[in-house]
Amino acid sequence: MEIARTIVILSHPIAAIYIIWLFFGQRNWRKEANNLRGEERLSGVRNHEKRGDRITIASILVVALAFISNAARGIMDNGDMTAFIVPGHFHGWSGVIGIFLMIYLWRLGRMTKKARESGEKFSRIKTSHGKLSDLMAVLVAIHAFLGFLYLLTIIN
Repeated sequence: MEIARTIVILSHPIAAIYIIWLFFGQRNWRKEANNLRGEERLSGVRNHEKRGDRITIASILVVALAFISNAARGIMDNGDMTAFIVPGHFHGWSGVIGIFLMIYLWRLGRMTKKARESGEKFSRIKTSHGKLSDLMAVLVAIHAFLGFLYLLTIIN
């Protein structure tokens, strides 16, 4: 049972590390975009948008995995799947808030694309998208650090 419990507990952090790596890789677009022109830039924009879609979906799945693993841990530790469902710590609540911010970040990206494709001005939306990405990078780092500390309290 101890191995199963450890696997359940580590499933969310391992998946989250991958998503964090993807997220920070996605943020490199701002540097890369400055060096691209013409068709190469258009291809880069399309790739950035596709990656954004995938990262958003994967982020939702990682948060769902956190709830699923907490339910499984509740069953294993207390015989009650609801024992750990409601976050009782800042890490859990920041994850819930973070997923809403991630969806909003994705929506800003979609709004930028729509405005660009329809010929409207989109620099303000694009700037908001970038600034939210900057804020989220800080929040993701804090969230990950708190998650590491929380992990130390539940693995025994």
